[in-house]
Amino acid sequence: MASTSETGHAVNYNNFNTLIARVTGYGVRYNPTNTLIQILNLQAVYTAAGNGLQHIVQNKPGWDNAINARQQVFLDMEKLATRVVNAYDATQAVTDAQVKDAKAIIRKIRGERKSKKNLNPQPGDPVQISASQQSFANQVMHFGALVGLVSAEPTYVPNEVELQGASLVIVLNGLNTANQTVATAQQPYLDALAERNTAMYTAKTGLVDLALEVKKYVKSVSTITKEEFGQISGLKFRRPTK
Repeated sequence: MASTSETGHAVNYNNFNTLIARVTGYGVRYNPTNTLIQILNLQAVYTAAGNGLQHIVQNKPGWDNAINARQQVFLDMEKLATRVVNAYDATQAVTDAQVKDAKAIIRKIRGERKSKKNLNPQPGDPVQISASQQSFANQVMHFGALVGLVSAEPTYVPNEVELQGASLVIVLNGLNTANQTVATAQQPYLDALAERNTAMYTAKTGLVDLALEVKKYVKSVSTITKEEFGQISGLKFRRPTK
């Protein structure tokens, strides 16, 4: 199901198309001196907004797939990290202080994941996207610290292959790869968001502000009847809420 915000963009876009059709139907009576609300410019803005919306549709699935794959990799990492700490604790020569350090790292990993989960996993706000990305980068850093800690202890030589230092380095590399895959897939999506937002929400020249200006102009034209103005007065144009 589309989010309320996504639905709002579509409503603005569709209503703008209706607005253009209505004012075109007024014929020569719709003749503003403001070039921004002349029909040719309205059509150009409508096309630009449509391109932005379409590019979002085209690029979001790749980002979604990368996010879902990364989510599983990081969940597996957290479970593995817990096993590593337990194996480290069970190592004969490891001190209580060393175990305390390892447990502090695992708490950081869990804390970053909790912070990340509190963000919208499919946000449209680049600030939220950046915050989520940073959270995953922090988890990589913390897991790397754990790998470094246990690898530095010469007596940490578990029989379980997946808990051994060489295997943990492979997992660490996989985390970095998953994070980079998301970042790579993310950029076209962010570009599409910017393209849509520029066309629809830029002050004075964006779709929403132009629609409001059109309404003001039409209301000022004496040869356009009240009934005709009513064809566009009810069309809603709203900026997305933060």
